[in-house]
Amino acid sequence: MSEEYENEVEEMGEELSAEELFEQHRLEIEERFEEKGFFKRLIDMFAGLSKPRSSREYKIARVELQRLAAPLLAILLPTLGIIVLIVVTAVTGQSKEVIQIEVARAQDDQEELTEEVEPEPEEIDMTQDIDVSVDVQVDVPNVQTEVTSASESPGGEPDTVMAAPSPVTMSNIKGSPKLRGLGDGDGGGFGTQIKAGKVQDLEGALIGAIIDMKTVHDPDNPKGKDLGYNGVKDFAERCKICIKGNFSDDACKHVRKLQKRVAMNNLFIKPQRAEAGPAAFGVGDIVEPKGWLVYYVGEITPTEKARYRFWGYYDDYLLIRINGKVVYEYVWPCKTVGNAGLCTGWKPEPDSAKLLGKYNSSQMYTGLAPSDWWEARPGQKLKLEIAISETAGGWTGGLLCIEKEGEEYPMHKGQPVFPIFSTRKVSLKDIERFENYCSGKGEDGKNPHRNKDYLIGTEKIPLFNSRKTGKSSGGKKKANKKQVDVEVDI
Repeated sequence: MSEEYENEVEEMGEELSAEELFEQHRLEIEERFEEKGFFKRLIDMFAGLSKPRSSREYKIARVELQRLAAPLLAILLPTLGIIVLIVVTAVTGQSKEVIQIEVARAQDDQEELTEEVEPEPEEIDMTQDIDVSVDVQVDVPNVQTEVTSASESPGGEPDTVMAAPSPVTMSNIKGSPKLRGLGDGDGGGFGTQIKAGKVQDLEGALIGAIIDMKTVHDPDNPKGKDLGYNGVKDFAERCKICIKGNFSDDACKHVRKLQKRVAMNNLFIKPQRAEAGPAAFGVGDIVEPKGWLVYYVGEITPTEKARYRFWGYYDDYLLIRINGKVVYEYVWPCKTVGNAGLCTGWKPEPDSAKLLGKYNSSQMYTGLAPSDWWEARPGQKLKLEIAISETAGGWTGGLLCIEKEGEEYPMHKGQPVFPIFSTRKVSLKDIERFENYCSGKGEDGKNPHRNKDYLIGTEKIPLFNSRKTGKSSGGKKKANKKQVDVEVDI
């Protein structure tokens, strides 16, 4: 007990009890043990910080500051660290630079292109083929129609099925830009098989797929499952569904669409046995020579403004669409309007209908039928679809020529010699093939369907899908092998 306290007790006297002594000093005790509020502590802290550093008040104020700052710093410091990391990451990401390096090999300076020349056609090996599959999602409606056979009722008019342009693209078919014949004699005019492991000329070509209208896919049988087939009637009902779905894989699920593909740039198939069609595709062992259809599709680009129309025929069926619009559809023999529009309901324009049967064709038993006129502009890309079919078996063959409005053509046996239609410049090999047929060379009188009085025009052919070739100043051809991607709808 302190001396001061003892003196105070002596003055008060020894008679004071503990309770009286507590009551006397109660205010002092309460002041010492009072729990101060936050703001009071904050005021006392600032007041103590203003005192000298050696004073008791300053030391108490500093301890109080540490107590109050601890929770706040526990929140602020991690938050500040996160903000700094975000800012640094953003600044670092924006400062990155992407450098693209392109390495090119300079050609010989002495070889300079000076003039345009046409490359010589080359022989194409047709011993191999390639499978090309396209997965297409197309909603195909259930079309129920009754179609009368053309042979039973030539004047019948089938139900109309509207055709729409296909949204489906098959791409990355590799080919060389060199010009060669695709409809050569080795393929019987059906086209050249697209082969694996070899660069082929597909630029500007039409890509074709074969469809068997008599069967459906069967994983256990390469010939497919037999659907039953009653000639033109079954063909028309099944073909309508394919046409409405733009011959996509989904649209042709009710029949058998094979994965083999061919390429073609002009259509001339001399009259021959129907077996030649599947054989030209390398599927003669799994497709019977009737009820088959070949669907060709590609893009053409006219080089001048003009109006055109096709002249052609096919034994048994030929369909042509441009940008989804039907301009030609006939079953053989295409001599009357009753033979038009088997699967689409298309009818020729009146002026074209008057010309049916006027001109002979390369096949003795039928004539050329005109399409509707269609317009073209230079550089305009047009989607071209051609479908040919042999419905009943026996003999097959066909031809597709073209007429430019206002053009005068040489005459032969009283009719104009329309030029062959081609998606690009006709090769010398194709010209030789046409001339050999017209002259009878190699026929040996064994083709009873050949029309000896018909000529296939190889002059004044409108140019589609044109391209330039070059020659070096030294006279040597530059052997720059190149591949191009050909995109087609199929």
